[in-house]
Formats: sequence, C-alpha cells, structure tokens
Amino acid sequence: MTSHSKIRLFTCILPLLSSKTPLFFHSQQKFCNKVPKSHTGMKSFSSRSSSSLSIDAREITEVEAAISLEEWQGWGTISPVPSMVNQVIQDLKLLEKDIDARMSFGGNHGKLLGDFKVQEDKKHRAKYASLDSSEEKLQFFSARQIACRLLGSRGYLCQKCWLPLEDCMCSRVTTCSLWHRMRIWLYMHPKDFLRQNNTGKLLWQVFGVHAALLCLFGIAEHEEMMWNEFNYAGY
Repeated sequence: MTSHSKIRLFTCILPLLSSKTPLFFHSQQKFCNKVPKSHTGMKSFSSRSSSSLSIDAREITEVEAAISLEEWQGWGTISPVPSMVNQVIQDLKLLEKDIDARMSFGGNHGKLLGDFKVQEDKKHRAKYASLDSSEEKLQFFSARQIACRLLGSRGYLCQKCWLPLEDCMCSRVTTCSLWHRMRIWLYMHPKDFLRQNNTGKLLWQVFGVHAALLCLFGIAEHEEMMWNEFNYAGY
C-alpha cells in the first residue's frame, strides 16, 4: 500500500474537546460512494447534555420549521440535510395542526415545552416502540434530538460557535490550514450537537469544514460519508 492511501485512526481526549467526543484523524482526501459493510454495525458512545442558561420560551412558526440546505450546512457540516431529520420536522408540523398548538422551546432551546411537549412525548414514544430494529430506533432517536435542537436554537445560537448570539466568540478565532494530507473526523453524539460547552466545534472553525468534518452518530448520511472515506483509504 502506498503512503498516500494509508490511514491513521486515533481516539483522543484533548483539552480542546469534550471528554465524551472522540476524534478520528486520517490522511485521505477523497470520498467513495459505497458503505463498507464491516462498519455498518458499529456502535458508539453516549453522553449527557447540560444547559447552562435559563431563557424564555419561543414559539416556532410554520415557515420557520423548514430546514434549508444552507441553514443545515451553516451549523458546521457539508452533508445534505438528513432525510430522517426532515421527516421528524414534518411530523412536528403535522402534530401542531392536529392538536392546534404551537411548538415552543425553552431551556437550551432544544427542549419542547407545554402541552405540545406532552402530546409530542406520547407520539414519539409510540413511534419509537413501533420500530423493529435497534438500528431504526437509534436513527429515530438521533434525528429527533437533532431536529429539536435545530428548531429551538434558531435565532438564539450563533451557527459557527454554537454560543448565544450575544456571547459569540467567532471574531476571536484565528484560522489556520491543516496539513494537506490530514483530515479530521469529529464523531459526535446527537446530544452534544449544538451544545454550548462542546468545544469540538472549534476544529472546523479553525481548520474549515472540509478539513475537520462532523459525523453525527446515528445519522445515516454522516456515517456513510465517514466510513466510506475510511474504507477508500484502506482502513
């Protein structure tokens, strides 16, 4: 195997990162289009989410509920909008109409509030129970977490640094280039997505989204991209 096709895989705990978020570093630059079967069954870790702020609830209008590609990629990813995340958002919008109540978020803006929360909790638990495989359950869990965090963080968190807009630190970040034959994958639990004290997001702020890539655990489109690249590199 030539040097350009070798891959290096590390799981690291750095001062820069949450202790629950591992890093995968490797030296390939291209993607391929097939999911390596040897990785499709791989499982990861979980972490606890926390909220450091108490803020007023805000309602989400029907127009606001749609997630565009531009908005999705603005949060630090180069992938298309995950299909299951879109489906969860559509289900939330349908539930609004069925019960005639607006969805609203509070706490860290990823937590539903009020009567809508009660009704949605019943519905998502029933949906979860109806799924046959553990893989389907995992994907639904991840998509719901991410959908709620996306909708609840709009207009509240900065898309780049994931901090409240009034505390944005983007102007203090100095960018630099990563070695051209190295790429970083940040494999993140969905409960860490848009978490304010998750410092792993600094990687793509510093190195750019094409050098430091986000892979959300349980999101098929993300895991496909990451494992495909590992497979292509010969890992």
